Amino acid sequence: MTTILALDAATTACSVALCRGGVITQQFVSTPREHTRLLLPMVDELLSEAGISLAQVDALAFTAGPGSFTGLRIGFGVVQGLAFGVDLPVIPVSTLAALALAGARKAELEGCCILPALNARMNEIYWGLYRYEENRLRSLIDDQIASPRQVVDSGLARPDLGVGDGWPLLMEGLSADRIDVALTPDAACVVELAQAELLRAGARSVDEVELIYLRNEVSWKKREKIRQP
Repeated sequence: MTTILALDAATTACSVALCRGGVITQQFVSTPREHTRLLLPMVDELLSEAGISLAQVDALAFTAGPGSFTGLRIGFGVVQGLAFGVDLPVIPVSTLAALALAGARKAELEGCCILPALNARMNEIYWGLYRYEENRLRSLIDDQIASPRQVVDSGLARPDLGVGDGWPLLMEGLSADRIDVALTPDAACVVELAQAELLRAGARSVDEVELIYLRNEVSWKKREKIRQP
């Protein structure tokens, strides 16, 4: 069976998971601004516990966005270093898809419609719409960035589950049967999504992969200017 090492650093949480022989093990820490310090030691510890080296991994999976600009860069930087080090292919996964799957797993819902939302700052959210049924996650609306008002005014039906820290911005005009604003993606869900993607399209060279920011370059420059003293 394929051995996949997965990383997630796209939000405030930081996690690494290893799937080997069909068994998934994970290390998960919810510690903002500690991703740079934690990721590589977590990778080393998981591999050591499994008794394998990085060279024995078949592919690397990671959340490619959307999410925290800094977190995405840190995670991708680690993935690039690992991939180049032993010539491993990679499998990029949507952060919102990983968040939606984490929500379905935690809520133990089947046949549900999930709206994951992450706070993108500047009065915008990253969001998408997914359906989870028969142990499979399917995208209903592509990941995108919008103001909360645009999402509310889009005429969405009430989802079964809302997850992510973008939901407090939606609650005035949109609701869900269940809402978990504290939930973050985790690498175990990244592994599951990567397994499906591996069967569908295979892994890719790290040189061919780009992060999914959704916010355009102009918006990022405006944000950086606002942050300057």
